[in-house]
Amino acid sequence: MNFKEVGLTQEEFEIIQKQLGRNPNDLELGLFGVLWSEHCSYKSSKSVLSWLPHTGRAVVQGPGENAGVVELNDEIHVAFKVESHNHPSYVEPVQGAATGVGGILRDIIAMGARPIALADSLRFGTDESSRGIQHGVVEGVGQYGNAIGIPTVTGEVAYSPVYDKNPLVNVMAVGLLSGGHNVNAKGARPGSYLVLLGQPTGRDGIHGASLLASQDFGNATEHMRPTVQVGDPFMGKMLMEATLAAIATNKLDAVQDLGAAGLSSSVAELAYRSQVGAILRLDLVPCREQGMTPYEIMLSETQERMLLVVSPGNWPLVEPLIQHWEVPYSIIGEITADPRLVITVRDDIQASVPPELLAGSCPIRPANPLWAEETRHKTPALTPFRPLTLDSEQALAVLGSMDCRSRHPIYERYDSMILTNTVWGPSHDLAILRVKGSQEGLAIAVSGPGRYAAVDSYSGGVAAVSRVVGLLASQGAEVLGLTDGINAGNPDKDEVFRDLTGLIAGVADASKTFKVPVTGGNVSLHNETRGESIWPTVVIGAVGRHPHPLHPVLDSPWQEEMDVVHIHLGEEWSLGGSVFEFLFHKLSAYPRPELERLDALYQALADVTQKMPSCAIRMIGQGGLFVALAKSLLNMSVPSGMEITVPAEDAVRQLFSEASGQFLMFCDPTTTSGVAEAVKSIAQADVIGKVVPDSELIIRARRPYRFARTTLQKVFRDGYGG
Repeated sequence: MNFKEVGLTQEEFEIIQKQLGRNPNDLELGLFGVLWSEHCSYKSSKSVLSWLPHTGRAVVQGPGENAGVVELNDEIHVAFKVESHNHPSYVEPVQGAATGVGGILRDIIAMGARPIALADSLRFGTDESSRGIQHGVVEGVGQYGNAIGIPTVTGEVAYSPVYDKNPLVNVMAVGLLSGGHNVNAKGARPGSYLVLLGQPTGRDGIHGASLLASQDFGNATEHMRPTVQVGDPFMGKMLMEATLAAIATNKLDAVQDLGAAGLSSSVAELAYRSQVGAILRLDLVPCREQGMTPYEIMLSETQERMLLVVSPGNWPLVEPLIQHWEVPYSIIGEITADPRLVITVRDDIQASVPPELLAGSCPIRPANPLWAEETRHKTPALTPFRPLTLDSEQALAVLGSMDCRSRHPIYERYDSMILTNTVWGPSHDLAILRVKGSQEGLAIAVSGPGRYAAVDSYSGGVAAVSRVVGLLASQGAEVLGLTDGINAGNPDKDEVFRDLTGLIAGVADASKTFKVPVTGGNVSLHNETRGESIWPTVVIGAVGRHPHPLHPVLDSPWQEEMDVVHIHLGEEWSLGGSVFEFLFHKLSAYPRPELERLDALYQALADVTQKMPSCAIRMIGQGGLFVALAKSLLNMSVPSGMEITVPAEDAVRQLFSEASGQFLMFCDPTTTSGVAEAVKSIAQADVIGKVVPDSELIIRARRPYRFARTTLQKVFRDGYGG
């Protein structure tokens, strides 16, 4: 077998020869191929990811494990992580998305946490084939989440032709575990059993990590279908219960899920983290297909599998729990003190490699700090639009655009209420969940503004973090931690690696300014087809401590005569990166906010929302102020309207700018001055109008523009068309 067939370069192969002191055999070459792939080794991003802040007072477990863990309170911890399944979802949309959900759930379960919520961040193209991909992806996410019984509580979706051949499917999972309960992949001890639970191993998913997820696409993808795994949510449910029951005994050494690269990565990474070796007996691995070779068994990515490490003395306590849940299992090997991974078939050695070489010795591409400094200090040119005349048809086109319209055809295919914890679900900009047994709840948000990074990747990284932190601040929730999903093109191209550097530098700077740790995440590169790359797109997921989850701060007014207040940083309006600009002009750079000032604003608003319950608040994002007004009006429980006034000479930019630091508040007139006072040293709080009896949105600029509620409803919800 040639090293190129497993995705290795000539240089990497020569390093392997030198480290081993010999040529690897075919099985060993396959092991290096998957473990040294971009998907498993992060060889092009690890050095740049080191810039991110990983510690904080709420952090229990940072990067390096199956998922990050933060502390909700002394009794309850939260495990969470985002994972991508981009390439598989293009090749086989339903199974690609479904197994992405299953995989991220197992990451949470492997930390000893019971999953309670899912969130998705999706990117699709705009051509006809992309409609089919979207249909399949949404079906896959809902199919797995609904069947296994985990609600999808929030999410987002955006569109651009750059995603025509490279859709992005990022899924975040959140789970709860008891404080003081600790399980990970670092505790394996010599003499303990390796126990494989779940589906019998098949030929699905072979080379999924090395040749599907770590290479660019060419013209055809049909031949890649066998590299896409097939999910079984019902087995996933039984595996979840059996694993959590086993973990609850506190008798396990370690737990590792089987995801990318299957047994190869799970055993090698577990042994490497625990600084031990392992003997793996492949003749004891249950297989669902006859004649499977050692190579196929080791590289299979068959889903719904988990690896437990348990001592012989504790095995009699654990085995009955697995049997109770009727999950197939087998003892397939044991941990050794000799730091080598030895793979045998009926005692015949097939491979013998130190886990450190597989999981810890892949050559890492060094970061270029100069590139980070260049992107930090670069001032991207913003398009100097002359004052534009407000046009009703353009306003409705923004509201009904693919990036702004209602997402109900997507989220209505998900069960968002199962487990009965969801207070706010996917019809809002973030999710709020109660936590049974706790007065405090969870606020969950995701954001992945690829369009903002299209011209200036640094701005996109900053904006993604700013968005989720601002959403949680609008609820008075304390951000406990972030998880990141980095999506980019071929990192071997300098321009892509520069964008990747800028993107992560933006995430790092924003996270540090907001004093919020990044506890882990995922990197998906080679999102490129025939030389055409996606926009660098970072998906940020956030979890926060909500002080009163059963009583969220409303995001729409509830009575007439409330003041409509526009909070913003008072800087010159810019349409850079906005939907309006994307539709009607050439896309320019998204404006960079002053992070320290933004941080101060978020802290002030978090305090305001707690002290002034007579106010509602909505963060302004896609589509700008106009879309925020329309969504608030349509979400009102009474059929009222709004009348607002904006400066005629700057109406377009004020209504459609998506610059950070903008919020729409609805206040009882007796509290408006208090809101203005609370933010006056940081931002402007302009009273731009009132909630009025007539069921329409009236915007007074050079002349009055009237938008009937029924028109807004039709454009926003009924005009989905997808």
